[in-house]
Amino acid sequence: MTPLTTDLRRRNPTVPLELTAADAARYRLRSQRLAPRTDDETSVSELLASVCGIQAQEKPAAALGVRARSESLTEADLERALYEDRSVVRTWCMRGTFHLVAAADLPLYLSLFGETFASRGPEPKRLESMGLDESDIARAMELIRDALREDGPLTRGEIAGRLRRGGVDLDPESQAPYVLVRRAALLGILCEVALKEGKPAYDLLDEWVPVDEPPDRQVALVDLARRYLRAFQPASVDDFAAWSGLYVRDVKLAWGLVADETSEVVVDGRDAAMLTEDLEAYESATESNTETADRVRLLPGYDSYLLGYEKEVRPIPRGYESQVWPGAGVIRPTLVVDGEVVGTWRLDRNRATTALVVDPFESVGPELESPLRTEVEDVGRFLDTDVELRFANRAP
Repeated sequence: MTPLTTDLRRRNPTVPLELTAADAARYRLRSQRLAPRTDDETSVSELLASVCGIQAQEKPAAALGVRARSESLTEADLERALYEDRSVVRTWCMRGTFHLVAAADLPLYLSLFGETFASRGPEPKRLESMGLDESDIARAMELIRDALREDGPLTRGEIAGRLRRGGVDLDPESQAPYVLVRRAALLGILCEVALKEGKPAYDLLDEWVPVDEPPDRQVALVDLARRYLRAFQPASVDDFAAWSGLYVRDVKLAWGLVADETSEVVVDGRDAAMLTEDLEAYESATESNTETADRVRLLPGYDSYLLGYEKEVRPIPRGYESQVWPGAGVIRPTLVVDGEVVGTWRLDRNRATTALVVDPFESVGPELESPLRTEVEDVGRFLDTDVELRFANRAP
């Protein structure tokens, strides 16, 4: 934020706030509860509600996403929230992908993403290529509902067996059972529950958690856009489209409906927006110095901090994208300093003491080693195990 821009805004609030990429990164870390983190009064479900869920196709990565945003929550807290309190659910929603979300938010998310992604994308054609037409799919949804009502929870293999006995001709070793379970989740029939004999299991959603009636669609779109901005601002309509995966008409409608609640900002020359009521607080936050401990974050693979924006504005230096996105849908864990990705990391559990191995794009300066070690210790706190820091390009 330049002094000139600040002075102009004091005289004329209609002048868009101009932000550098570094300014925007500080804002976004705050929006995602990464700097500062939530305190020990914030539950898992409250945290997830505040950041619009955490992507979770790899559950251990999603757990570490909770860790990165909390001072005190542990892996055991997440397990309790999922399977004892049932205040959190792991299911498919934004972009049709697995997320950890607050159970109370399911009516909103399923009302917007459920029907959209149940019938959108490659899955319908994949099922057709496996010999399943629309009548077979509809029959499968009813059979899944009946099977879970009678004998749930069931594993995917058990569901496949019920479908075959009910007349749905599918290969249980193919991807068909997975695709059908995913569709049933998006339609609000089932959700993932605790493991059964070491395997993922599913039960009826409305028996696992209470689910309110879905909101009116226009009300839901407004709520989603508002929540998205609070969790990812500053952000653009294109960022909202990339994060949500909704149809263009829905994205534009939602963005337009919250226009009166937002202020224009310019991020590194690109148009974006922030919620007006949050703007003053964000300006004050960036004018203060960032604490050293908040400069460094170890984010897990598939973290929302990277996936909440369109590709062009993700905070990865040019030339290093393939080290974070190596292909085959993999997104590696990242080392983030002042909001920018500066390396990747991995957990090596094949040692007497688990090692967190950092592979920086360039060397890590000595001023960052102390906060990095603090982050590594916090990973150990969350996992309830000792973890030591190692560098991929240094001898032990």
